[in-house]
Amino acid sequence: MSRKNHKKRRFSFFKLALVALILILAAGALLAYFPVLLFSPPAVAAEEGPEAEGGIGDISSLLRGETVNIALLGFDGAVSPDKEQNIYRPDTILIAAVNFRSGQVSLVSIPRDSYVKIHGTDIYDKINHSFMYGHYRAGEGENRYESGIETTLRTVVDFLGGIPLHGYVVVDLKGAESIIDSIGGIYYDVEVEVRDDFGRGRLLVEEGYQRLDGKKFMDYVRNRAGFQGGERGRTERQQDIMIALLDQFKEPANIPRIPGLYRAVKDNTDTELSFSQVLALGLLGLRVNPDQIETAVFSGSGQLSYRDGQNIWYLVIDEQERVNIIERIFGAQVAERSQLTLPGPVTPEPEEPEPEPEPEPTPDPEPEIDEEEEKDEPDPDQPEENGEKEPEEEEKEPGDPEDPEEEEDEETDQDPGADSDQNEQPAPEGSNN
Repeated sequence: MSRKNHKKRRFSFFKLALVALILILAAGALLAYFPVLLFSPPAVAAEEGPEAEGGIGDISSLLRGETVNIALLGFDGAVSPDKEQNIYRPDTILIAAVNFRSGQVSLVSIPRDSYVKIHGTDIYDKINHSFMYGHYRAGEGENRYESGIETTLRTVVDFLGGIPLHGYVVVDLKGAESIIDSIGGIYYDVEVEVRDDFGRGRLLVEEGYQRLDGKKFMDYVRNRAGFQGGERGRTERQQDIMIALLDQFKEPANIPRIPGLYRAVKDNTDTELSFSQVLALGLLGLRVNPDQIETAVFSGSGQLSYRDGQNIWYLVIDEQERVNIIERIFGAQVAERSQLTLPGPVTPEPEEPEPEPEPEPTPDPEPEIDEEEEKDEPDPDQPEENGEKEPEEEEKEPGDPEDPEEEEDEETDQDPGADSDQNEQPAPEGSNN
């Protein structure tokens, strides 16, 4: 190789590096000073007019600073919009509030069993059922998947009192294993061991510091054993491991893995964020200190309500805490609503069966009389004719079946309906629990 060609290659390399540096600086300046250009208007904002329950009007007056809110939804199935016939449930609902001026990032989680009003309906249900309502309410020619996502996001906006969402990312939890495996796993200090069968079965993940591959990662973030904090414990652990994952994404060792990571993310996520928005968020992530990420989880009390023939468990969010978290995370003051209270479980009483009608008594059968036998039998009061001697009556053993009088006595002594009254008593039906 000639020196001239060598210098030319060196010049091309430095030129490329200089262009990349200029682009990074330009993106950083755009990120720091013009976030509104990247994330405005919001993907999902409060609808026009004051909110029915919260009294929210102009949403722009609620925000103090340039904060961008991204919804992260973890679904339990493939997230391809082409598969619009499927019903999904967002088992993970997390909002990332990113302040581009200060670099502050906050993560707030809405538990999937939260009892909320479904957008566009008068129905209160679990927030992770919101996709189903949107799916079934899609009009003719509308994409059911997109309608489900829209209803889910607007239900979240309503729950937050009108706080807008500037974008969303949907992750297929079944395909998230490949995303973790694409970066060689994640090193993490597992707080609690994980066993199947709600913590009573086979050991899946040991406690302690270790490298989690994709399968163990998903086993850990899905664990919600009751004695380990239940749904709230799982939500808090999801936030912690997401922060650790963000920190490890920034390591130089993961740079060669970017192509594989890109393919895994592309195949298992769905988002309407543009490339420039993703780039801006990625650059911000490089300068975020994970220790300074603020987290919050909406909480409340578990309550039961009788619905569709069974008692359903809901998480009724504490209203005062909801207002406080929204003010702390999003810097907005929203109206406090009336605290919801569910009626509690119902034990339906078993229906008494209608008594069966008693059988009508059957009349005693009259004995049959043989006319020929009656004619042949002589009358004892009449005198003998022709001097014939009256035959002596044949002596019979008692109980002889040939005696019609004894047969008649046996039949009349027995009550015709006695067996029916004793054996056909109606049995009460048991209640179906």
